[in-house]
Amino acid sequence: MFEELSTILSEVEVIVNHRPLTYVENDPGEPEPLTPAPFLELSYGDSKYPIHFIELIDATTARESHNKRKTYRTLLLKQLWRRWKEHVYLGQKYTIVLNEYKVAKEVLCNSAALDRSPDIFSHLGDIGFIAENGERWVEQRRYCLSATRDLGLGRGHWEDLIMDEASSFMKYLGGLKGKPTDISHNLATSITSNIISLLIGRRLKRDEEAEKIQLSTDYSDIALTYTGPSLATTAIPGLRMFCEKLKIAGYDKAFEIIQKFSSFIREEINLHKTSQDFRNVQDFINLYLQKISDLTNNEDVKHSFSEAMLEGNLAILFLGASDTIFSSLGWLYRLMSKHKDIQEKIYAELMEFIGQDGRARYEERHRIPYTFAVLMEAQRFGTIAPLSGTRKTNQDIHINGYIIPKGSEITANLWALHHDPAYWNQPKEFRPERFLTDGDTKIAKNLPSFAPFSFGRRNCPGETIAWMELLFYFSETLKRFEISPPPQKETEFTTEIGLVTRLSPQPLCFKERKH
Repeated sequence: MFEELSTILSEVEVIVNHRPLTYVENDPGEPEPLTPAPFLELSYGDSKYPIHFIELIDATTARESHNKRKTYRTLLLKQLWRRWKEHVYLGQKYTIVLNEYKVAKEVLCNSAALDRSPDIFSHLGDIGFIAENGERWVEQRRYCLSATRDLGLGRGHWEDLIMDEASSFMKYLGGLKGKPTDISHNLATSITSNIISLLIGRRLKRDEEAEKIQLSTDYSDIALTYTGPSLATTAIPGLRMFCEKLKIAGYDKAFEIIQKFSSFIREEINLHKTSQDFRNVQDFINLYLQKISDLTNNEDVKHSFSEAMLEGNLAILFLGASDTIFSSLGWLYRLMSKHKDIQEKIYAELMEFIGQDGRARYEERHRIPYTFAVLMEAQRFGTIAPLSGTRKTNQDIHINGYIIPKGSEITANLWALHHDPAYWNQPKEFRPERFLTDGDTKIAKNLPSFAPFSFGRRNCPGETIAWMELLFYFSETLKRFEISPPPQKETEFTTEIGLVTRLSPQPLCFKERKH
């Protein structure tokens, strides 16, 4: 049955100990048997990343695959979409990859595909509602979304925190005086500090709390680099602990950073409990602690609220936004350096409808449709998260005459969805007008085959925060600066591996506009 299913789904099966591994070559011919041995060599040279199983689909050697991984991930995903016709073994879980929009949406929006396997996130410790299933997941996710709305997401105190940090970053860009500079570190620090500030209710002090800011940046990088369904340490039980103890591929340092970040979050929670200054702040931590107190006073024991869950929710909300925003802004700045005409159209729109001293607010994005369309097209073009978070079916799913059995793990190839010519005319071109309608005066809604934050109720919990921060950082940058590659250089789009698609660092020039 599942052999026929490959026309709409790609099947991923499992490596079990030393069982041979089978792939189909790119050209017609007999499958080439491989052994799992290359997968167990976790790094080469100075690399800090483990080998990905998923990237050996074209039967290259492990070293060739390792080199491809760092520079051509989108090509690998393209192979996954167009060429992968048979089984690949990936860990000890039977995983189905959804490569077509209608199939992906129908499956991921099905209530039978709402569960999440906790194994992917187990190394992160308490990770909140994202690792929960059933009523616990429903209760915690509903509360987190409600709490952020109650706090006035995009307004008031939260907006002020974003403005303060973004203004500091604009001053940094201005101080570069247009010189070619790799801004990656400063951008990551700014975004990290901003998201943490939103969650703990205060802005971290750049000088006095520099270690906490750096720790948060490192945690974001480590958590997403060492997390994913195709990692060797996810696929082979016990391998992650083995790597940590033997200090292989940086897993020991990753574990240390994760533990330190958890301690930092616990300290913030304790400060909110014991300090009068923190108790008076209207923020996520205090709302959650008050919820626990109310339930305790009412002697309600049938709930999933706890300080451990609070710690996990803070961590996942942070991760859901920080690396997405950083990677997305990297793509936006790089794309603008290549498309000067688009830069100028954005600048003209911002000056007309926002003004030099105005703020581009997420809830008012309809006033600047072209600017927001550029953000959306960048999400499609770059596809920051090429593979959606893995789901696990809690019952059989019937689709197109086939059955996805209970217990299957499922992921969607979002890169395939965003580059499918059936939905996107000339998908390799960067064209913001795709996301405009009514004579390019309105933002198009609910376009098919567009899911940068995945589908259904298990979509990214940091979506609204991400859009809000992206719009503000991007609009403030374009109002003040012209972005270009260094003189006599062309814009580069080489990517790096991770749970999200980051561009490899390249110096850019930020020349301040004359008003």
